[in-house]
Amino acid sequence: MIKTRILSGTVALLSLAGFSGCRPAPEPANSDPAESIPVLRSRQDGVMGTRLKITVIGDDPALLDRAMAAAVGEIKRVEDLMTDWRASDLTSLNESAGQGPRAVPRELAAIISRGIELHRLTSGTFDITFAAAGKLWGFKTAPKSLPDPEKIKTALRHVNAGAVKVSAADNTVELPAGMKLGLGGIAKGYGVDRAMKILMDHGIRNALVDAGGDMKILGQKFGAPWEIAIKHPRRKEKALAALNLTNTCLVTSGDYERFFELEGKRYHHIIDPRTGYPARGCMSASVVAPNAEYADALATSMCVLGPEKGLELIERLPKIEAVLVGMDGKVHVSSGLRGQVPAGADGNEPASE
Repeated sequence: MIKTRILSGTVALLSLAGFSGCRPAPEPANSDPAESIPVLRSRQDGVMGTRLKITVIGDDPALLDRAMAAAVGEIKRVEDLMTDWRASDLTSLNESAGQGPRAVPRELAAIISRGIELHRLTSGTFDITFAAAGKLWGFKTAPKSLPDPEKIKTALRHVNAGAVKVSAADNTVELPAGMKLGLGGIAKGYGVDRAMKILMDHGIRNALVDAGGDMKILGQKFGAPWEIAIKHPRRKEKALAALNLTNTCLVTSGDYERFFELEGKRYHHIIDPRTGYPARGCMSASVVAPNAEYADALATSMCVLGPEKGLELIERLPKIEAVLVGMDGKVHVSSGLRGQVPAGADGNEPASE
């Protein structure tokens, strides 16, 4: 199926932190083959509430280590700017809601603006203002209980990304009173994009950055595409597919990341901004896209939209593919990946909640 452009801003979103124009230069000639034997180095850290793993391949181990350290520093810088779990420029902005335009760092204003564009693209199922309702759900506290329905109803009055005003001219953002921004569905992907940019700036030509399922893939792994497994959200030992990827991104979101169960029902952290309750569209959504920021937001949206409406959107977007697992455990695959995901990948078994 030929995918068509459905939004003027889509191409701009896709180009952000992608690989366009970043093809590696040819390897220099070397008279000593022993000096050009590539090595693989990796590093693990904790960032943005998840595990970060960076893998790089190159000829100079010391350079690889320096590049990884710089990449970790960059993603932590993004976290410091965009977290809402501790004091940051984002929390300061949230505290100013209802007080008129607030000057913010240009980078923060830009990602908020792109979040608003993604809100339009996904018909409101991706919404960076979900935090007004999301904060009512205590996924990190005990004992577990459900929020008061009246409080959720009240919070929904402050969930509408279309009401956020951003001025690119002076990098100001204005939030209506009572509104709060949460960038959890886009900031991690953006951080991964930035980390890979730092690796490339250090001359790295083959690498993988993985922040808890938000992956950006550069080049190859010893001459072959990177093989990335997509696992079933309920049966982690079972791989739905093994995708061969290079110079792209793969982001997976799902209801298994942060959740609690109460009276036999699962409540997870991906909030449907239309209802204020955990989304019931997909168990998991894996999105392939040119940049991780875009894939991150789309994967979140797919968990809200569900397989049918989700794939309708994916099929209209250029350079985007997806593997979606519905709430019944059935796997749905976009046209561009059907050859890489085997038939019956879900094992024909209904998955319990």
